[in-house]
Amino acid sequence: MRKIIVSLCILFAALTLKAQTISGIRVDGGNIPVLVYISGNQMCLPTTTCFVANLRPDYYRIEVYATRNTRPGERVWRGDKLFDERMYFNGNELKEIYVGRNNDRPDRPGTGDYRPGRDRYDRVMDDRLFSDFLTRVKKEPFSDNRMKLIETALVNSYFTCGQCLSLVKLYTFDDDKMKIMKMIYPRIVDREGFFTLIDSLTFSSNKDEMNDFVKSQGNRR
Repeated sequence: MRKIIVSLCILFAALTLKAQTISGIRVDGGNIPVLVYISGNQMCLPTTTCFVANLRPDYYRIEVYATRNTRPGERVWRGDKLFDERMYFNGNELKEIYVGRNNDRPDRPGTGDYRPGRDRYDRVMDDRLFSDFLTRVKKEPFSDNRMKLIETALVNSYFTCGQCLSLVKLYTFDDDKMKIMKMIYPRIVDREGFFTLIDSLTFSSNKDEMNDFVKSQGNRR
């Protein structure tokens, strides 16, 4: 009888331990904030580690984007895609994804502390500083002086598409707008929104030229 009781206790302990096993998908962004999407749904706000539980056994597409920490009310934007893979989750495992280098393929998990262009995410001009910068640019009466101010800012700062659009709107003619776009494009962190700048151009031929310019840049940073 004692043996039966002991066996039942061991079985109960094993079942309890199994029930307490953590299961889900954990994404580790290292020392930079990331956005995690599972099958097209954003799963967390900018964070360095995102854990998603209560997933049913199924195939899921996991996408991880670099981002930066945001303040309340600030728009969350996506930077480089660091990981993109469709994988099967069996419902009872802890699947860990570390976003790093693996044979120079940024869409695969790996080890190490590699992050493509990570420095620029902390160097985007914040809203208050950009507002002051925009005011200074507006006050310049001559186009050449405005360009010089922007060129100086580009030495140490990166910009969002929204910030770039604010600068572009200071100009009336497409030629000036395109000059600004081409100048700032290498320093834009959320290039997926660059179409909003191209749409601000008046003539279709100029829009085509800018689209060709973007294609010629590829993924260069």
